[in-house]
Amino acid sequence: MPKKARKGYALLVLLVAVLLALSSCTSSKQTQTTASSATGTGSAAVFTITLNPAGGAWSDGSTEPRTVEVQEGTAIDFPSFTPTLEGNDLQGWYQQDGYPWPGARKVTDNVSLRAKWSATQIEETYDLVLTINGENETLEYENGVYQFTHVSSIYGGYAQRAGKYTIYETDLKNAISADDGSVQRVLYVAGSNYIDATGTIYAEFYNDGEFELYYDYTNAGERTKYCMDTGYWTLAGYTAPFEATPIPVDESGMGYASAHLDWDKTLTGEADEETAEDASAEEATSEDTAADFVNLPGEIIATFDATESDTMKLNFFDNGAAAVFITSYGVNVDDKYTWQLSEEGALTVTHNGGEENVLSGNGDGTFALTDGYNNVYTVDPALVASAVREPEKIYTATSVNSKTMFVFFYDNHTFTVNFDLSSFGQEGQFHVTRHGQWRLTDDGIEMAADGNAIVIDAQIDPAHPESAEITFPVDENTYSLSPLFYAKAMDNAEPANEEGDAQ
Repeated sequence: MPKKARKGYALLVLLVAVLLALSSCTSSKQTQTTASSATGTGSAAVFTITLNPAGGAWSDGSTEPRTVEVQEGTAIDFPSFTPTLEGNDLQGWYQQDGYPWPGARKVTDNVSLRAKWSATQIEETYDLVLTINGENETLEYENGVYQFTHVSSIYGGYAQRAGKYTIYETDLKNAISADDGSVQRVLYVAGSNYIDATGTIYAEFYNDGEFELYYDYTNAGERTKYCMDTGYWTLAGYTAPFEATPIPVDESGMGYASAHLDWDKTLTGEADEETAEDASAEEATSEDTAADFVNLPGEIIATFDATESDTMKLNFFDNGAAAVFITSYGVNVDDKYTWQLSEEGALTVTHNGGEENVLSGNGDGTFALTDGYNNVYTVDPALVASAVREPEKIYTATSVNSKTMFVFFYDNHTFTVNFDLSSFGQEGQFHVTRHGQWRLTDDGIEMAADGNAIVIDAQIDPAHPESAEITFPVDENTYSLSPLFYAKAMDNAEPANEEGDAQ
């Protein structure tokens, strides 16, 4: 080959070698870039999946829940994690809300799942037992903490609320031990893991052995509390002081009406059920013969002005009464209102013995009330709550025909009818009447309960309070009110001792 030809050939080989090198480098960079996309810091998140075998066992014999890490956007590799339970077939994995987890679903968050078996699951026997619709709820228990999952229907059945409720055994037992009557119906509240933009769900446990599942939400500034399901509970070593109320029937599909709006006197054994004759007679009573609604004013603790009037006021009294007041005449033009605050601070105002809350939400935490004269008042529950003081008991009146019934009189001119549970094997006093009012007059004492005047069969001469004893009927009992009460009430006495009360 000529020298010139050899030189050209060499340049050609060198050029090919350079091109091949460049091509190899580019391919390598592309390969590295692809690998970086799959495994670099920008890859999908990893979530933790908890699998509870629910009585089954893993291949190594372990029966404890197992955690698995799964990359976001991928499905759970269930075949690699399959427990067994003798005599059972694994039916699938279920979520906390009671619904099955589709095997092909891609993971987007941390998940806790529980195995479901074909035959009856092996359930441990716990001290606490919950029953809904005649069936025991499946309980999980660990280190003094009970949990159960339940799905409830509301809004006519087309919506559901599912949650995992938590019960702390120690707190429940402490509530039972501390139940002296001040807690009234609710012994214990069990929260759940359910919460959305409008509300939460929780369970209330009552001291008659019943519990209710509630959906508590806010709509247009107003709180609404739906009772979704009702059940019974028992705890080893605890005896309910009286029989539980019958579970109500959900006629509306919107959720059960709570059976615990107020005490049913038939639960105490102190009163018989109303007979058909009594019911017919009551139904036949006309408005003309019905008793007048009675409110006994106490001390004004909060006042709200009408938005369109300088003379109209809405006064709240410390004994649960409220009245529309006109300053130009100095009189209550409508004194048929009553109010009360719930344990959660919700304010209810009713009119003329009705049960409907006449307040409507303003959307900012305040409420509007329109009186019969078309005056509108803006009511702030926080102002009412801040003005309420803890009343002091000044006297106890005992029943003349029952060993368990008595009445507490307070210095804010309220009274409550109570019954003592000691005869049921448990200490504690429970309120029966919550809207009692009293006041002293020149002629003696006036009393009203739930808007009805209480007829007293004797009056005390203020000049000689020691000369007489009065009795007054409340519910199905008659209570003795000695002259000692009158003297203490006039002197605004310190809380009386029980020995003096019993005289």
